[in-house]
Amino acid sequence: MIARLQGLSEYFQGETDPLLHRIFGAVITAANGRRLDDTRLQSPEGKHHRFSICVLTEHPSSPEKWLASVDQLMADTDRKSFPQRRADHEAWWRRFWQRSWIHVSGGGPRRFIPQNEHPIRIGIDQHGHNEFVGELGRVTIVPRAMTDSEIDNLSGIAGDGPLPALDDLLYQGRPAEPLSVAGSTNWTFGDGLTIEAWIKPGDMPQGGGRIVDKTTPGAADGLLFDTYPGRSLRLIVGDCILSRENVLPEGRWSHVAASIDPGTGRLAVFLNGDEVVSRIVDTADDATAVSRAYALQRYVTACAGRGRYPIKFNGSIFTVPFEGKFGDADYRRWGPGYWWQNTRLPYLSMCAGGDFEMMRPLFRMYADDLLPLHKFRTKLYTGHDGAFIPECMYFWGPTFTATYGWTPFAERGDDKLQESGWHKREWVAGPELVWMMLDYYDHTLDESFARRTLLPFAHEVLTFFDQHYETDEQGRLVMEPSQALETWWDCTNPMPELAGLYAITTRLLSLPADLSTSAERIFWAEFRNKLPALPTRQVDGVEMLAPAQRFAEKRNIENPELYAVFPFRLVSFEKRNARLGIEALKHRWDRGNFGWRQNDLFMAYLGLADEARDSLVGRSRNKHHGSRFPAFWGPNYDWVPDQDHGGVLMRTLQSMLMQTDGKRIHLLPAWPKEWDVDFKLHAPYQTIVSGKVRNGRLLELAVRPESRREDVLVHEPTISTERGAFSP
Repeated sequence: MIARLQGLSEYFQGETDPLLHRIFGAVITAANGRRLDDTRLQSPEGKHHRFSICVLTEHPSSPEKWLASVDQLMADTDRKSFPQRRADHEAWWRRFWQRSWIHVSGGGPRRFIPQNEHPIRIGIDQHGHNEFVGELGRVTIVPRAMTDSEIDNLSGIAGDGPLPALDDLLYQGRPAEPLSVAGSTNWTFGDGLTIEAWIKPGDMPQGGGRIVDKTTPGAADGLLFDTYPGRSLRLIVGDCILSRENVLPEGRWSHVAASIDPGTGRLAVFLNGDEVVSRIVDTADDATAVSRAYALQRYVTACAGRGRYPIKFNGSIFTVPFEGKFGDADYRRWGPGYWWQNTRLPYLSMCAGGDFEMMRPLFRMYADDLLPLHKFRTKLYTGHDGAFIPECMYFWGPTFTATYGWTPFAERGDDKLQESGWHKREWVAGPELVWMMLDYYDHTLDESFARRTLLPFAHEVLTFFDQHYETDEQGRLVMEPSQALETWWDCTNPMPELAGLYAITTRLLSLPADLSTSAERIFWAEFRNKLPALPTRQVDGVEMLAPAQRFAEKRNIENPELYAVFPFRLVSFEKRNARLGIEALKHRWDRGNFGWRQNDLFMAYLGLADEARDSLVGRSRNKHHGSRFPAFWGPNYDWVPDQDHGGVLMRTLQSMLMQTDGKRIHLLPAWPKEWDVDFKLHAPYQTIVSGKVRNGRLLELAVRPESRREDVLVHEPTISTERGAFSP
């Protein structure tokens, strides 16, 4: 049906239906176990238990054939003893962990409550806004986390009664109006904090009102306790937020309290002596949190990266149901298919990590298996040669049905492309995949891969852009109609595609001559000469990268102008054009350091060490609050565990430590001075770089082969000079 709807029936004629008769499942056994019913298996009593799970997907198949196949698989597995299987398993993981590593330390203990230069304000924020509407009774601030029973006792002492005697007070009073607490600017709360107050909310606006405030409005640099939204209770400590909505009665006195305990990581909010919301947050120091996050995300990636198909960004192989959320354990937000901008992110750290075999499923599906379909669809929809790669597609190649639209191909007019405007002309997938293939080739020097996969795929991608767009009077491509990612829908010469085409043609032309024909090299050079200049714009007379030469109709929150920085590295910290990227980062429309957002990476590639560190630390602590495993990120924009979040995290840490450009290896291009590190990473030309950094100095360096040492440039860790302009 999908093939017929999208005009692809001719291509799939005679092919096996990719879904019909696909059978998957598992057999679970336990030594001396007992089947209780269809969903429960009981292991005998004892201190040691062993369950075996045999998983099989077979296509095409039948129930009888699948059962026979899974029986055979179990028999084949049992031919090797369990101790030997376990030994083989452990040996694989030992080899995996020896391929590469980044172990970060130093920087001192975590400042649990961020310190800033603001005073404590009661009843109002630092800008004089969000004033508490109603009456404030007793307000108490204590520099430790009081126990639940202490807070309960305070709730029994009326706000207009005698002030309770406490030995460790920072402040206690009954403010008749909003005020700043004298001498509070330098309060650090190293041992924790308790705020308790009697409040009588009036007709609160939706924005609520401040109870106690020591933070920059809109930033995550301090703490606040307020009633947002309306008559709710909210506690913000740095980037941690606790909230319980609509719990405060209007026109009545209520006792409220907030407790922050750096020792246990517990944040709690109380109403009339009872806890209404709490959370245990990470107490590890920043360096430890980042190091742990990197290692655990690499583990999750390795678990999912060795299958037949690419990693699913929205949950990987660990999806679970969540109370109050739609769907069962098989549910994934954004569905079962592949979205290129999301799918690529877990793969971008694999070359530096030496995890080359995990990249092959990605190349196999998108290029080896589906290139013929990409070419067929391009010819059918556009009338010319080459191949575009749709943003959204199923593993067998068609576009998502909801994306393509329900009007059959045969009933459409001249426009055969998908109906959804979100990525109707978003075609950066082709250049990005070629870029990743070039990375793989440069690291492995696998000439068979280059000839079989990389060069044929690159040729079709470049042919598409060459034939799809006209040229102007100067012979330059005019790429319109076009769009810049999902964000700008009406563009001329969008940055992502244009930067990608510049980057891949430059790298193709630098390949060994015997890998390509003279005709291919002539085509690459002529095509590169047709590309227009990278787009820029000006803000207050300052030039910076732009999303496109012309851009309009903003719909999403990506930063396409910075694709010249990452992934394509045409603008980077050591180049003379770095200022174009720094200004674009400073003036970007949208910010964030979670999910698929790439601000951390832009900062690292531009050499902004402190900004990259701060953004990465926030990302490393931003786990799913309902999960115990520290690397279950999300759901963010997608699902738990969010592989985009973890993929950006890994690539950012690698890029802070090492970046490569051709044969050149840059070490410590964006490394914060206060972090120590032990590392082993892979660089192009089958090179391995390892070393130790202590107190901002590279103390040990090993490069294999030794001949590559002359290509290593060490950059002394620095402190950025423009802090504040690049917040996540």
